[in-house]
Amino acid sequence: MSRDSGRPGGTYLAGWLFADLLLVIVLVVLGSEMPAADPHPDPEPTATATATATATATPDPSRSPSPTRSDTSRPGGLDPVTVSIGIRLDPDALIAGRPSETAELTRQVTQEIKRYEGRTAAFVMVFGTVRTSGGSVDTGRSDEYATAVARQLPQAAPRFFPPYSEKIIRGYHDSGSAIASGTARIELFFLLS
Repeated sequence: MSRDSGRPGGTYLAGWLFADLLLVIVLVVLGSEMPAADPHPDPEPTATATATATATATPDPSRSPSPTRSDTSRPGGLDPVTVSIGIRLDPDALIAGRPSETAELTRQVTQEIKRYEGRTAAFVMVFGTVRTSGGSVDTGRSDEYATAVARQLPQAAPRFFPPYSEKIIRGYHDSGSAIASGTARIELFFLLS
């Protein structure tokens, strides 16, 4: 006589047990995703309660109003669309702080930012290129040149550029093969408006 009396086998029951366990886990996870209920729900106002509340309203120090944003149409932050302007100077003269080169930087920058009048740069990246006599990019001098330009920008146009800080205005080297020596590309980031 066989032991199979019409009852399901162990493998069959294990599958159902696994399925039931998985269902319980899904329900627990979904249940934990629900927002918490307000611990102090506001009671439904009635005609007498509303009249009494307006006549004798006292502030409840345990509950503070939630902050509201005046403009919820867009989040604040930097505009992801950047603007690039370019200038060309004698890198060694600017690094040395020669006044004539600083004046030339001011002239070129002022000319380039005219089209953005009324805006203020929030973050600025300067990419400088200085080449060796053999034509290759000198990354050290390029970084120095970009930093020298970055430090002069707030003095060149104080209403347009933020005060100098390495966190807000930074200099980097640019090693593009087609970029002429003495070029500084200034990448401008504006605040969302």
